[in-house]
Amino acid sequence: MSHSVKQLFADLEWLLCERESFVIDIPLAKFLLPTWPQKLQELKANPHELMEHMASAKSHFLGTYFEQLFSFVIQHFSTLRVIAEHQQIHVDGKTYGEVDLLAELQGKVYQFEIALKFYLYRSDLMGGIWIGPNKNDNLHKKESHARNHQLKILTINEGKEWLTSVSKCSDTQKNLMIYGRHFYPLKNKTCNFFAHSDWHGGWIRLSDLYLAQPFLSQLCEANKPYWITANSDISVKKQINNDLMLELSLRFRGDERPVLFSCVSSIKLDSSELFWLFVCPDDW
Repeated sequence: MSHSVKQLFADLEWLLCERESFVIDIPLAKFLLPTWPQKLQELKANPHELMEHMASAKSHFLGTYFEQLFSFVIQHFSTLRVIAEHQQIHVDGKTYGEVDLLAELQGKVYQFEIALKFYLYRSDLMGGIWIGPNKNDNLHKKESHARNHQLKILTINEGKEWLTSVSKCSDTQKNLMIYGRHFYPLKNKTCNFFAHSDWHGGWIRLSDLYLAQPFLSQLCEANKPYWITANSDISVKKQINNDLMLELSLRFRGDERPVLFSCVSSIKLDSSELFWLFVCPDDW
């Protein structure tokens, strides 16, 4: 099995097990076939269908990659029957919004609004807020837009008309699913942070990076789409030292985006879970 296929299956299993999330109205587990673990093993033996499905994605952006992966799970590992995907609803000739995925099960229609997010926690902002690496995106904004706009598309006249044209079911259930990884601030934290069983991600400003030196090693930079599970094909693994801090300092002068690393925790020696670290500019 090639590296790219191994990576794809790692990401697929991460989603099937719903390893990390911010908002899940209805868990994916409710819809999964009881035999999904067996089907996953069968798919690993013959991955052609999965590879073909993923290759048909319209772009290589991480969001599109995840939506394509989610679509495959619903089609092949769930009891749902997909009615439509990425259906745009137009009002007065303009796009009002899009239905990510619509499916039927036992006389009910489920509208899925899905997203994959990597949010950093800032306790100093607005009493505590989860924000994206670019700071223009945050969990509150994402959830509010999804609930107040995207998940109301089927309640406007144009949405209702389209729905009646594709389904006879009148009972509609909305399902917001925001998957992703939580990154907690590491400044002034002790080794207890890294030993916490539920915390797999943290963020730190560059000038404080040395604080994590006793606890993290074998840093591998994560490049999209290898943000869901670690890219195991990286041979160059870095340590937290002056060389790395100088390298990142020079890098941040031209590009202020935080850099994501997968790491090995010296505290969680018995854990198969990697620790994920965002290193941010000092003025982030």
